[in-house]
Amino acid sequence: MSRIFLFLFLLLSVSAFGVDPEPYLKSSPMPFYPPLCRSARISGTVTLHFTVNDQGDTSDVEAVGGHQLLRDAAIQSVQNWKFAWAKPCECRVKREVVFVYSFGDWLDDDGPSSIVKWFGKAPVKRVEIQAGGTSFQP
Repeated sequence: MSRIFLFLFLLLSVSAFGVDPEPYLKSSPMPFYPPLCRSARISGTVTLHFTVNDQGDTSDVEAVGGHQLLRDAAIQSVQNWKFAWAKPCECRVKREVVFVYSFGDWLDDDGPSSIVKWFGKAPVKRVEIQAGGTSFQP
């Protein structure tokens, strides 16, 4: 019976070492809708791949798909993210996040120019940035 418990303990211990540690987002500047994209009504989705190092900094940020101006804004946002680890570790992990840029149906000169929604609890998986409607004067 004790051999079974020892075997289960070892099995669980070994599997725990194989799991990538999960960093959590410690700080981030607010993502923005690029003004040029907003005035040109450019929308779309940008997927980013990036690495978090042991200090919590992001590196190797690369965009997959999307309009170049949206890609640049998303990359700039992620480059300024700061992560932390639950326990100190000499870790490097690769992560992915999706930025969705779209337009809302509101127009309010006194209200916000955009709304940002974060999806995901510990790891941020999806960020939606929605700009308000813009008024065009012919």
